[in-house]
Amino acid sequence: MAIETPNVPLAGRKPGAMVFAILYMLESTTRALVLTVMPLQAKEIFGSDARVTAIYLCVTIFGLIAGFAVPLLIHRYRRRWVYSMGLVVGGLAVVALAFDDPIGQFTGQVLRTLSGTACIVALTLYVLDFIPREDLVRYEPLKLLLGCLPWGFGPMLGIYLYNTFGTFSVAAVGMGVALVAVSLFAYLRLTENPAVAAATKPPPNPLHSIGRFFGQPRLRLAWTIAFGRSGWWSLFFVYPALYFRDRGVDDFWSGFVTGAANVLLILAPLFGWIARRVGVRLPIMVAFFGAGLTTLVVPFAFGSPLAVGILLLIAAFFVVMLDSLGNIPFLRAVRPLERPQMMSVFRTYIDIGNLLPFAVFTALLQFFDQRVVYIAYGLLMLVVGFFARYLPRRL
Repeated sequence: MAIETPNVPLAGRKPGAMVFAILYMLESTTRALVLTVMPLQAKEIFGSDARVTAIYLCVTIFGLIAGFAVPLLIHRYRRRWVYSMGLVVGGLAVVALAFDDPIGQFTGQVLRTLSGTACIVALTLYVLDFIPREDLVRYEPLKLLLGCLPWGFGPMLGIYLYNTFGTFSVAAVGMGVALVAVSLFAYLRLTENPAVAAATKPPPNPLHSIGRFFGQPRLRLAWTIAFGRSGWWSLFFVYPALYFRDRGVDDFWSGFVTGAANVLLILAPLFGWIARRVGVRLPIMVAFFGAGLTTLVVPFAFGSPLAVGILLLIAAFFVVMLDSLGNIPFLRAVRPLERPQMMSVFRTYIDIGNLLPFAVFTALLQFFDQRVVYIAYGLLMLVVGFFARYLPRRL
C-alpha cells in the first residue's frame, strides 16, 4: 500500500503510479520538443560537429556541479517547490533557445539541464515515498509507456514548428506545456512522506555522499548500468541529426528517427512483464550486448542514410529495454533514510553520461570523422554488459 500522508487534499485518495507517470509525461514534453531542434540550431550557430560537442561538454560540466545543490534545495525549500521551479525553468529554457544566438543556445541548454536535474530528483523521491518496492517493476514501464508520447512525437513536432514557424513557436508550445504541468502539480498538492522526511538527516557534504554511494557495491553497479544507457541516448540525440544534415537529408527525417526510437517506449510494459518472470539481470545483459553490437555496425553503413537510420532504431530497441529496467537495481538497493543524498549521486549518471562521452568525442573528432563516435560507444556498451552479469540473478 502507498504511504498515508497528512494534508493530502484529495480525501481518501493517495498518489499512485499513474499520477507520477502523467507528471513525468508532461515534464518530458517541454524537453522533447527541442530534442532535435537543439543540436541542429547549434550546428547552424557554431558551425562544426566538434564545436557542437564542446558546447554540450561545457553545459554538462555545469549541470554536474549544479546537480549536487538539489538535495540542499530540497532540504531548505522542500521538494514541491524545487519540482515546481524545475518545471518553470524547463519552459524558460525553450524560450532562451528561441533567441537563435550563441548566448541563447548556451543559456537554453543550461536551463534545460537544470530543469531535468531538479525534476528527476524530486519526482523520484516522491515515487520512493509512495510506490512500494515490489511495484517499482510496474511503475517504471508505465512511466516509459506514457513517456513514449512526448519523446516519440515531440521531436517531430518540434522540427515541424522550427522549420515552419520558427523557434518562437517551439518556445510558445514548450512554455504552455510547462505551465500545464505546474498547474496539475499544484492541484495535486503532493507532500513528502512525513515519517521519512523527519528521519532523513540534512544533506552532508557532497563528497561524503559520493563516498557513501560508491562504497556500496550494489549502488556502484546500478550507477554503471544507468550511465551506459544514458550515454547512448546522448550520442543518439546529437550525432544522427548532424549526420543526416551533412548528407543533405531533410531535417524532418532527423526528427522522425528520433521520435520513432522513442515511440519504442510503448514496449516498456512488455519488458516489465518479462522482468517479472525471469528477473532483471538477463534482460539487461541482452540489451547491452544487442545495443553495443548494433552500434558498432553503424559506421560500416555510413554510405546509406536509410541503413544508418534502421540500425539506430534496432539499437534503440535494446536501449529502451534498458530504460524500462535500468533504474530498478538502484531503486531496490537504496536505503530509505539516504534517499535524497544517494539520489543526488545516482542521477549524476545523466551528467556523466554526457560529460565523459562528449569529452572523448571532442578529442576523437579532432582526428577522425563521426564514425569513431559509434565505434567508441559500441565497445563501451559491451563492457557494461559484461559487468551487468554481477547483478543478482533474481533481482
